[in-house]
Amino acid sequence: MRMVLKVKWEEFKSKLESFQSEGNKIIEKYKIARTEDLLSELNEEKLSWDSNVINYVKTSFEPENTNFAYEFKTQRGFNTGMKLGVDQRVKNTIQAFKNQVSGLDYYLKILFIADAIVRADEIDLEQRGNLDIEGRLDLVLLKLYDLYNDRKYHSIKWILESNGVELNVHGEDWDYGKMLENRGLVDVLTTKDTCARLTLEGKYAIEQARKAQLPDYSKISNSEEELKELLKEVLAEVKKSGYGQQIIFDEFDELRNDIPHLSKKSFGQLLKSKLGDLVAAEAFDKAVASDIFKQFTDQIFPF
Repeated sequence: MRMVLKVKWEEFKSKLESFQSEGNKIIEKYKIARTEDLLSELNEEKLSWDSNVINYVKTSFEPENTNFAYEFKTQRGFNTGMKLGVDQRVKNTIQAFKNQVSGLDYYLKILFIADAIVRADEIDLEQRGNLDIEGRLDLVLLKLYDLYNDRKYHSIKWILESNGVELNVHGEDWDYGKMLENRGLVDVLTTKDTCARLTLEGKYAIEQARKAQLPDYSKISNSEEELKELLKEVLAEVKKSGYGQQIIFDEFDELRNDIPHLSKKSFGQLLKSKLGDLVAAEAFDKAVASDIFKQFTDQIFPF
């Protein structure tokens, strides 16, 4: 049974970011600790923090995410068996704590690209399951593009299965990796799974393909009043989700004021441009931008 996120992605992301904030406050509080008592306090607060993070993540999925606890604990570091002074033990604990806090960033990045886990109700799982070979290769490339900046290798098998594509033949992921590698689009690393990362040529190919995409703006409303009301509703949803940067409100205000002077196509193009700018400015993420675009156009567009 595939694991599925039970809460909204924005809510889950916000909660993990709040855990990161809490963790950083504890780190800042004890980073210059130099006594056994303070080290003991640090360990107690860290243990409580660990437990809260693990419990929230575990219970946010159906079935419960039992693997996260093991993966999360591996970032705690290890005991060398040597008798260390309190200074060094504090440093080791703080470093392990930092690893866990930063590890939540990576966890969010990985989950963000897993459509069948975090947004199963927004995609056509039957269509995904019936993708032909070229469609599967394109899906792998698109997800590796979203992970390009971390420069890590990612499991092709996990990318496909977490996006609704089941592999039925042993070694099928290796075949996909070699096909993409032979085209110069990915580098491949084979360990337990076949893993890949996008090359610069692969990144360029995705960007060119996206530029060639022509969104359909025909389903945008003809009514100025309806567009303005929808803008108001979308802005309220964005604010409720925890995104409150002034740049968001400024961009939406400009769009609202321009509505009387825009055709459907012009409005759609301007909306797409502004959403892209807001993603680039990190005012909100690509999933939010795609959802907003869909509300106006009834069309999913990858930002």
